[in-house]
Amino acid sequence: MEGEPRDLAIEMKFLEKKWTKMLQNVEPPEMDEIHRQCIYRVPPNIRDHNPKAYTPQTVSIGPYHHKNCEGMEELKLKYLKGFLNRTELPIMKFLAKIKDLEEKIRVCYAYPIIYDSHDFLNMILVDAYFIIELLLRWHEYHDWKKKDPLLQKPLLVQYIEHDLLLLENQLPFFVLEQLYSLTGMDEKLLDITFDYFESAQLGNVCPTESPKHLTDLIRSSIISSSELGLGKPKKGKEVNHVYSASQLMEAGLKFRISPNKSFLDLTYSKHGVLSMPIFNIDDSTEVLLKNMMAYEQCHPSAGDIIKQYVAILDFLINTEKDVDVVIDKKIIVNLMGDANKVVIMINNLSSNLPAPDFNSHYFSICNSLNEFYENPRNKYKAIFIHEYFNTPWKIASTIAAIVLLLLTFIQTVCSILSLF
Repeated sequence: MEGEPRDLAIEMKFLEKKWTKMLQNVEPPEMDEIHRQCIYRVPPNIRDHNPKAYTPQTVSIGPYHHKNCEGMEELKLKYLKGFLNRTELPIMKFLAKIKDLEEKIRVCYAYPIIYDSHDFLNMILVDAYFIIELLLRWHEYHDWKKKDPLLQKPLLVQYIEHDLLLLENQLPFFVLEQLYSLTGMDEKLLDITFDYFESAQLGNVCPTESPKHLTDLIRSSIISSSELGLGKPKKGKEVNHVYSASQLMEAGLKFRISPNKSFLDLTYSKHGVLSMPIFNIDDSTEVLLKNMMAYEQCHPSAGDIIKQYVAILDFLINTEKDVDVVIDKKIIVNLMGDANKVVIMINNLSSNLPAPDFNSHYFSICNSLNEFYENPRNKYKAIFIHEYFNTPWKIASTIAAIVLLLLTFIQTVCSILSLF
């Protein structure tokens, strides 16, 4: 018993040293520079629903999937060599710049980076100049189309373009800009980059501000193309239900093409007209939308305008009949061929994502659509059309019944007249 205080003192001293060592290099969370993070791993609950939508298949960029596509590493080095031949600048000039930027680059990744400084810098250099040289060769396509083996394989170019837009497969855009600036070339890298992705992007305006990365470039272009200013984060309101496109059409709602270029620019007229910009849907649309929405989910300050638009699309389209409504009005251009594929794609876009709160503009549209359908005159019109004119068989049966009723009425009138 007499030795207990001394043993306790020794134990406490041991624990003090242990905890001091454990906390020596630990910083409080406010020191994490989380505001500078912009490249994320997609959360498992979202990723697991469709891993391929977030995983590069042809070319890996950055630390998250480094060397997962081994077949492209040799091509990356060839492009780096091509860039050095183009600029006639020593590689050490670019390595020195990367070294100066190392810490700034590292904090852009929200997930821990396992590579040491040497491997990390080499990876960033090779990946960055592969992208830059690819952009330049595409920009100078007519000079390179017969000399560059990659540009002679359009399908491979398409696969690479696809991978360069994945959220987990990114470099910070400032890395590309600062390395490019060392060359002294006149054209802005942002313009050249936008030119490369013009075939894949869904906006038509090059952002005025430098994007965080290539995924953000496409998203920023869509927002910049909006004439309604919908990309600004605003306090939103919840919407649980909107009637489908076919239900609304049966109630008398008219769908029209909006002249606006950004697919975000939905508008509703009090005369019962929903205007929507043309929206092309192909095999790459799902991947692009999913990665932009994943970015919005992980980067709260970005807002969630893409997720809001997709939620409205999901409300409107539940069946092939709904797809046919907007295709017939030439609002959706279906490049997938099968209407059912469009239904499945749209209904799966938001899988495992929390429902968004809608900005005031979208909230007003959703309420207006529901009020239009629930107007008694419109509602009973929709019920009548659905019950009696919903399919060719029902239309034929209804017309036959009307004709039979009319003939019976005429026969009855003739019988009455014959009595006089």
